[in-house]
Amino acid sequence: MSTLAHLLVDLLSTAPGLVPIYREHLALHDALLPELFITQVAGWLSGTMHAAGEHTIPGGAGGDAARTLVGVLETHMASGDAEVQELIALTFLDSVDASPANEVLRLHFGPSLRAEAAKRDGWVAD
Repeated sequence: MSTLAHLLVDLLSTAPGLVPIYREHLALHDALLPELFITQVAGWLSGTMHAAGEHTIPGGAGGDAARTLVGVLETHMASGDAEVQELIALTFLDSVDASPANEVLRLHFGPSLRAEAAKRDGWVAD
């Protein structure tokens, strides 16, 4: 069973572009705020994450990096403890719903994320 620590290690090792976002997050908040950080991850995936200077941080829903990162979230949704599953189900999926890239991100969902989205939103899972 994976924990929040496992999820963070997998996210940061899979997507090195998240490391500066994580470091800035810790510097600003003096601690990890999991919900806020997962919202930042979703923003990075959608290409809407902005740095302090209001420049978009390179990211985006297209490509192998997004597919791989959503795969990490899928794996942890399926194998995570209750805290991890709740974090992904509530925070990540809410952030995806709010993202202009949500349809592209949803294409990368595996069975656990599709099922949760369907349960939450009435979205039709294939």
